[in-house]
Amino acid sequence: MNTEQNQKIWIDKVHENLILRGRSENTFVNYKSVLIRFFNFFDESTSIEQLSEENIIPYFTHCYLKNNKSKYTYNVAVASVRLLYLICFNKSLNHILLPSSKLVKRLPTILPKDKFIQIINEEKILKHKCWLILAFCCGLRVDEVSRIKVEDINSKEHKLRVIGKGNKERYTILPDIVIKLLRLYCKEKNIKSGYLFPGTNNKEVMNSKTIINYFSVLKYNHNLDENISFHSLRHAFATYYLSNGGSLLTLQSMLGHKNLNTTTIYLHLSQNFNELEGIRYV
Repeated sequence: MNTEQNQKIWIDKVHENLILRGRSENTFVNYKSVLIRFFNFFDESTSIEQLSEENIIPYFTHCYLKNNKSKYTYNVAVASVRLLYLICFNKSLNHILLPSSKLVKRLPTILPKDKFIQIINEEKILKHKCWLILAFCCGLRVDEVSRIKVEDINSKEHKLRVIGKGNKERYTILPDIVIKLLRLYCKEKNIKSGYLFPGTNNKEVMNSKTIINYFSVLKYNHNLDENISFHSLRHAFATYYLSNGGSLLTLQSMLGHKNLNTTTIYLHLSQNFNELEGIRYV
């Protein structure tokens, strides 16, 4: 069996393990990309399964540290290689020699409400309006927007069924403005069932990168803060929900957060310090 065949078998095993653990297809795509670069870093005579931590470290130094890759990108790469050795070679790599990088937690940047209203009013394409408002008014991730089905919409009860990370099911709020736009869109495209945003080239569902690419152009055209991304619309939803008196536990459920600590970050963003009395100095 040649080197290329071995590598394919190893990647397939990693894929199978990720599926068993309920990880998303996007996670596998990221892991696969890392592993292909990892294999290509070494020459064909190298026995990948025999490499030690000392042999592996130069790969991370050259491809990630010297290229100033983000800590998050580095951590994904380390996790990918660790899983490869654990699943395929029954070898646990030393976490001291190959450590994960400690991430610096920053508060997310959100899009101001008035700016969002301006953007949504200026957007001419109805489908794009739907993408934006589903994230901003329902708190959806980009992958969740791309996979919405007509059957997920419950306009009578103002709720939307969402299949999130790890195929976990949850429900989130469905405001009137969202229902109105989705009805107009379905009427325009004559969509009565199935995915709201079908893919091209006979693909059943649209690739979420289509939305990300669209938002990159929108971001440039509106000169938005460099830290703003499509995911910032979800952050804005959570922040404004809490600032309007919403329940933290309800928000956790709507966002699909497993840990409440993940949701509490929005308490910092939603706090209106003008309403706090503070310390009396006189």
